[in-house]
Amino acid sequence: MSGYVKKKLISVRNEFATYSGRERSFLFYALLCSFFICCEYSIIRPVSTSLFVQSYGARLFPYAWLAIVPFNFLLVSIYNRLIPKWGSKLLFICLIGIIIGVNTLFAALFKVFPALNFLFFMWKEVYVMLMFQLVWSVIHSNVRIGQAKYLYGMFFGVGGLGSILGSSFPGFFAVSYGSENLIYLTLPVYLSLLFVYWKMSQYCSGDVPNPEREKEGGFLHGLKLIKSSRFLIFALLIVMFMQMTVAIVDFQFNDYLERTYPQMDVRTQYSGRVLGIMHTLTTALQFVGAYALIQWVGFRRSHYVVPGILALSASVVLFFPYFAVITIMFLTTKSLDFSVFGIVKEMLYVPLKPDQKFRAKAIIDVFAYRTSKGLASILIIGVTHYVSSHLLSWATITIGLLWIISVSFGFREYEKLTKPEQENA
Repeated sequence: MSGYVKKKLISVRNEFATYSGRERSFLFYALLCSFFICCEYSIIRPVSTSLFVQSYGARLFPYAWLAIVPFNFLLVSIYNRLIPKWGSKLLFICLIGIIIGVNTLFAALFKVFPALNFLFFMWKEVYVMLMFQLVWSVIHSNVRIGQAKYLYGMFFGVGGLGSILGSSFPGFFAVSYGSENLIYLTLPVYLSLLFVYWKMSQYCSGDVPNPEREKEGGFLHGLKLIKSSRFLIFALLIVMFMQMTVAIVDFQFNDYLERTYPQMDVRTQYSGRVLGIMHTLTTALQFVGAYALIQWVGFRRSHYVVPGILALSASVVLFFPYFAVITIMFLTTKSLDFSVFGIVKEMLYVPLKPDQKFRAKAIIDVFAYRTSKGLASILIIGVTHYVSSHLLSWATITIGLLWIISVSFGFREYEKLTKPEQENA
């Protein structure tokens, strides 16, 4: 085992030695971008969740996820129209300025207008996805398929380190400083992100949209790209399956959490510490676990692992519906989502065309990503109101089985896309 790991580390080191100065600089700043985005989100996520529960209760989460759908649609439509006109750099700078301004405003007004908790919960669900979308689309345009299997684990792993740092703030300071005051940390973190993104963009070599290219745009254009490609439909389905599972488990966890810890700042602190554990597990999987999995079972079979584990975990919760078991399921789901699933999913986009990477991917990884929670919300509302929340675990098991079936069909299309590159290798 140790000999195998040592051999692979030497192989990766030798690969890095072949990189040019530009490639190394791009990689360094791209890693820092991932670090700062994940750091900020790990501060904001437990804070916004705790504030929402304080004002509305965990039972209203499904309604918030439904409300996100039209808001999500609007932002993705604007994004898809602006990306070919402005280019990724200008759009990223403007988005950072908007996020800093809006978050600061929310933090200042929460105590005066508690109803803003609902809007802030929706806002943070969407803006972080747009940030990741802009960074990852640039990464996809500068990384080759052969590099992705180890570089993508590094991108996610350094992001995991940022998540560990970020989650420590609500985990240790929410009670002493107040949950809403932690939102002000968006300012220093995102100013740092702005600097490293600007530096990263100076070392780009890939094909990134700019005002001279692809005037056609908007939400419908991205949708047409997906409809015309069976492979993109497959990518859409697995993202939806993952996020529907995440939404169900998220609801179960927060429902139990609200009943166990009714005081807001204590709940924020507990959530921050649970997320700290989750980010530590995630980071280990990102740096080592995902790469080892792809090496040992192969890229294709790696796509069966996540739905298999989630379906099995849901089966355990079905028979042992306790808070400790739900917490473990929550940790498992989140860890796999941000590590193994995220890495193998992002690797799917490498052979695509630039327009597909920026605009079709935006539909999948931003709109469908969050809209899937809306679909799960309908299921959650129906089950909890008319049947029993105990049956939600059956829904997770069913989703896992459908996911496994879709992988079998989807990789036939993936092999068609990568065959020319394999023949030229």
